[in-house]
Amino acid sequence: MSDSRFLRIVLGSLLLVCLAFAGPAFAAYPEKPVNLLIPYGGGGSTDVTARMLANLAQKDFPKPIVVVNKPGGGGVLMHELLAQAKPDGYTLGIVSTGVLTRTPFLRKVRYDPEKDFTYILLYALWQYGLVVQADSPWKTLDEFLDYAKANPGKVTYSTAGTGSAQYLAMEYLAQLKGIKWTHIPCKGGIAAVTALLGGHVMACAQATEWKPYVESGQLRLLAVLGGQRIPAFPKVKTLKELGYDYEVISGPGLAGPAGMPPEVVAFITKAFTKAAHEKEFLDLLNKLEMLPFDLNKAQFEAYIKKSVPEKRKLVNSLGLGYEQSK
Repeated sequence: MSDSRFLRIVLGSLLLVCLAFAGPAFAAYPEKPVNLLIPYGGGGSTDVTARMLANLAQKDFPKPIVVVNKPGGGGVLMHELLAQAKPDGYTLGIVSTGVLTRTPFLRKVRYDPEKDFTYILLYALWQYGLVVQADSPWKTLDEFLDYAKANPGKVTYSTAGTGSAQYLAMEYLAQLKGIKWTHIPCKGGIAAVTALLGGHVMACAQATEWKPYVESGQLRLLAVLGGQRIPAFPKVKTLKELGYDYEVISGPGLAGPAGMPPEVVAFITKAFTKAAHEKEFLDLLNKLEMLPFDLNKAQFEAYIKKSVPEKRKLVNSLGLGYEQSK
C-alpha cells in the first residue's frame, strides 16, 4: 500500500469518527410549515396587515406560513401561547406592544414581557379614536363626557379588550372627570365596532376598524386618542389638543418565544423586514391609517424594556394596578 493511499484511509477514518461525535448538524430552516399566531379575530387591522405581511414574506420562505387567529382575553391568550411555544422558529406571533407591557400590571398573566419573547420586528403603530353613532346627540368629546358624568353607569363602551391601550385611555378620562361607565370587552376591533353599529354599546374606543363607517356617515369620530391627527379626518383633534394630557402609542410587531436560534431569527428577520418595506404593505398601512414604524430586534427589545416601567406607573396611577406574583 502506498503512503498516500494509507494517509487517505487514516484521514477518512478520522473524519468519520469526528462526525460521529459531533452530533447532527443544524437543519436548514424551515423544514415544515411555520405558524403565525394573531391575537385578535379576523378582519381587524391586526389580522389584515399580518396576513399581507405573511403573504409577502412567503416569497422567501420555502415552506408555507400558516396564519392562525387566537383571540381571547383581550389578546392575552395568544401572547401566553407564544411564550410557552417551543423556540424552534415554527411558532411566531404578531404581538401587541400594549398587551405585552400593560396587561401584566392589570392582571395575572402567564408571561414576562422582558424574559419570555424573542422580539424580531416592530412594523407599525395603530391610530385610535373614540366613535359614537352618527345619530347620537354628542357632537364633541366634552358633550359625551358631560353626559356620562351626569348619568352614572348608563354609558357603555366597547374595545378590543380589557388592558388594551384604548381601554386605559377611556379609564383615564373616567378618573379625570369622575365618570362611572361600563366597559364591554370584545374579541377584536371588528367585534368592538360591530357592537356599536348594532346598538349594543353607546361608544367604541378602538383602532381604525371604524374608518369606513365614519366615512359612510354611520359613525361619528369624536376624538383621536393617538399623538397626531388622522389624515383622513384632519378636523378631528387629538386628546392633547382638546386639553387632556394623554396619548395612546401602541403597535403590532413580530416575535417568537425566548431562546430562538440566532440563525433562525436572522432568516425570519430578513424575510419579514423585506416584506414590511414593500410598497403594497405600506399602501395598506396608509389605507388603514396605521403609521409605518421600523424597529429592528435590538431596538424592539430596548422599546419593550423602556415601556414596561412606564406602563406599570401608568396603570398604578389609574388605580388599576395588579402586581403579578413572580
